[in-house]
Amino acid sequence: MDAKLNIVGKLFLSALAAWSAGKKTGLKIKGTKQEIEVLTSALDASNEFQKELRKTDATVESVIEKLAVKHAKGKEFEELTGIPWPL
Repeated sequence: MDAKLNIVGKLFLSALAAWSAGKKTGLKIKGTKQEIEVLTSALDASNEFQKELRKTDATVESVIEKLAVKHAKGKEFEELTGIPWPL
């Protein structure tokens, strides 16, 4: 990832990673409706991928399917914001 992040960006990404791991963050996000929807969608896809990885009955196919969705949602985020999806 070539993006240079300032301290606020680093804190934001840390909070996203914590949220993705199931921890409460208290993070409040502002943006347009489209930005919030794309962010939420990418976060949900990343979370679903992590859940699938932890499942004892996960198959290679189910993991690959969740990974493909995560990549697609991350690409949407990057296209909208210009920032590569970090999770």
